[in-house]
Amino acid sequence: MTKNKRVTISINNDLDIYFRKVASSKLLFTSGWYSKAVEEAMILWIENEEK
Repeated sequence: MTKNKRVTISINNDLDIYFRKVASSKLLFTSGWYSKAVEEAMILWIENEEK
């Protein structure tokens, strides 16, 4: 198991609100839901960029 890294970012407020709305509906506010959603988004972005 790898250790988690805490990061601080600044993003557009409207984008964050929309992302949280979509992510919370998918992950149902389970423990660590926001982190899981951000990780999934990062993986998808990396996969798309590597194509």
